[in-house]
Amino acid sequence: LDQVEEVWRTDYSKRAIVTGFLKDADLGAKRLASMPDRFTNTINGADGEVLCRPSVINNYQTEMRDLQAWFHQWFEFMFSTSVSIKNKKGQVESKKVCALLQTIKRSKYPAVTELEESISIPLQTLALAIFDAILVHVMNACAGDRLNWHDIKVKLCSELVVNKQANVIRLLTSQSTYAMADIIFLQEVAGAFVEAFERNRSLSDRFTLLSPTAIDHARDQNSFILVAKPRVSQASDPQELDLGGAVATDVPIADGDFVAYIVPLLFGSEERKVVLASFHGDTAGLASTPIVTAVRQAAWAQKLPIVFGLDANTHRAKDSKTKYIHDFLRELGEGDEPLQHCWAGEDPNAWLTTFNARTFLQPQLNKAVRFEERATSRLTDANPKDFILFSGWCFEVQTHAIRDNTGECKYIEGMDFPSLTFPSDHAIVSALLTLKRPS
Repeated sequence: LDQVEEVWRTDYSKRAIVTGFLKDADLGAKRLASMPDRFTNTINGADGEVLCRPSVINNYQTEMRDLQAWFHQWFEFMFSTSVSIKNKKGQVESKKVCALLQTIKRSKYPAVTELEESISIPLQTLALAIFDAILVHVMNACAGDRLNWHDIKVKLCSELVVNKQANVIRLLTSQSTYAMADIIFLQEVAGAFVEAFERNRSLSDRFTLLSPTAIDHARDQNSFILVAKPRVSQASDPQELDLGGAVATDVPIADGDFVAYIVPLLFGSEERKVVLASFHGDTAGLASTPIVTAVRQAAWAQKLPIVFGLDANTHRAKDSKTKYIHDFLRELGEGDEPLQHCWAGEDPNAWLTTFNARTFLQPQLNKAVRFEERATSRLTDANPKDFILFSGWCFEVQTHAIRDNTGECKYIEGMDFPSLTFPSDHAIVSALLTLKRPS
């Protein structure tokens, strides 16, 4: 703590709040504010309680009219509040919020110095407090007496955060295209979706839910598969696909990111076992090809066809740090069990499934985009990321991919999402596949 106090006294306390702190690229590269924000922004307790850090950038409900009021709330939350969470083994533990922070490893974030790594947790706490304090000050100073910024924030959070899962379920049940689908692949889903699915009769009566063995209740970025019950043969149960250690240990994949089952599907009176897989790739998309390849190998060993819905996180621009869309497409056709995709044509610019940019109210200001520049900025996420892949020897496309970023089975180009009416930051992609018949 003495070393952190020295950092405050000789460095951070002397900085200008915007140019010296919020816009400091080194702080962003070291994740000193964004990493603790990830663990404390919104905490989904194992007991169902949802807790938010006193901050401008989340769904914290109590007004913060000045810095003194904010700091009292923030200090109590970080150091006096206990939360009930599930550890990686699924066991429930009670921890103080401050105990959720984890060391930022220099091996993963090279910008971090050896000293900063050794004092990482208290240093993150300091950086997070400074970040939150600056935003509270800026919002109150800019709003003055003319505008209640807190009310606006609460209204936005009501649709984008509090009711997000309810809005997802409403969308799946109210639109006939999705309610009557045979298979739905879901990614980046909260662990609590399992209970919400079971409580919703429209979904649970219609679909069987296939879940990963290790559901991540902390990151809430799980992949699931919904299969229409009339499509599943009763002769045998779905079996989780064993990848047999085919995924290298250095592939960036976490618990819950991937799920795959061998499912006995009915096509009329004919039963055929099919590998169904759902996957959420890492931000750079570097895990997508290794995971797809592993599924292809496991399916090929059993001579089974594949239908695979995934957020591959592929990118339009060729960059050594991200997965280039054309490299991903080429790799799909190499080796055993080549896969085809659901998109029409050959221009990935027509396949965009994301369109969003960071505002200035988030902990990585170096990635923020001005509203008027969001259509042209390289920092805007406008990329062809989502696919339905399938074995061309078994299936063929009858209706190519249709995008939806409105919840009304239509796609509006250049529209930011998620929105107040559409809960996801990825468009829904739907397609119609049919079983190939012997000629």
